Amino acid sequence: MKEKKKSSNKLNLIICGIAFLVMVLYIVFVDGVDNLINSIQQFNVGFLLIAALFMVAYWLLEAVGLHAALKTIHPEQKFWKTLVVALLGQYFNCITPSSSGGQPMQVYYFAKFGTPVSHSMTALLSKFIVYQFVLTVYSAVVLILRFGQFAAEFAPLMALVVFGFIINTVVIVLLLMVAFTKKPVKKLAFWGIRLLGKIRILKTKECVDEKIEQVDKIIEDYHDNFCFIKSKPGLIVRMVLYTILQLTIYFAISYVIFLGFGLSGTDLFTIISCQAFVLMISAFMPLPGAMGAAEGSYAAFFGKIFGKFTSFSTFIWRFLTFYFPIIVGLILSLFVGKMMGTPEDDHQLTNLDIDDIKGDVI
Repeated sequence: MKEKKKSSNKLNLIICGIAFLVMVLYIVFVDGVDNLINSIQQFNVGFLLIAALFMVAYWLLEAVGLHAALKTIHPEQKFWKTLVVALLGQYFNCITPSSSGGQPMQVYYFAKFGTPVSHSMTALLSKFIVYQFVLTVYSAVVLILRFGQFAAEFAPLMALVVFGFIINTVVIVLLLMVAFTKKPVKKLAFWGIRLLGKIRILKTKECVDEKIEQVDKIIEDYHDNFCFIKSKPGLIVRMVLYTILQLTIYFAISYVIFLGFGLSGTDLFTIISCQAFVLMISAFMPLPGAMGAAEGSYAAFFGKIFGKFTSFSTFIWRFLTFYFPIIVGLILSLFVGKMMGTPEDDHQLTNLDIDDIKGDVI
């Protein structure tokens, strides 16, 4: 199973590398070498450094929010360990479909650092709940204030934006239902699983029972985490503030790129709105880093803002927010792997199965 997991990650890395090459070739052959050279000459490298620092700040805030939750239940946790695991989470989010690999691998690396699995899972679930809530509210505000402005010009894209927003909203509604109506949610979930058994999607009674057991544990974990969060109002406020700042900094990276080309005439909130719409579209695409959808929606929303620099600005943004985390995370994973040895050498991980964790952490 571990070898299969490694092969899958290698394949995803190869796919990411091919996507990077395709993007470069697109700029060179479609935009033309002259336009590329002109774009490079026009761009102020100092703003590239600022944009990279914004991405680093985004990582730091991710770690700060996670550490705030983890420190509450595991006081001896060191921030540098949380930061390393947060960066590794970003890496695995980038190379796995729908960002599905980040949290399971974070639980794994936290365990390697000596953090109890129950503590790291509670912190990660708490961070996920707060992040989803803030992202949904943030997106709702942007949609309310700017939907009319974009609806006429980007009707098909805005339909995808609304669809992405609905998905995020459904996730929050389901989480709230688990928090406040746990028993009805369980009954509904178990009924759905048994129905899948009756129509033979789940082939055997053992499969049905196994799924019911897994779903029961997931619902209990989420309910317990809501109870934990509700008992810490000060922690909630801090994590919400960290997440608002984190998302704003991430969305503002495109504004820094905009300034780097010496452009003007578009305000910060318009660019943040475009970036939020790109994220909403990308959120439900089941590919590593939402490849294709992210670049395409970015180029569409920012086409008039960047003009002839659209392709190169898309490349800069994509490199900073997707390929840069992959490079940093890959180097870090190799370093951590050599520093800590193989899983078989760590007694704390003897009975820890990443695929089991994956069933518990969303």
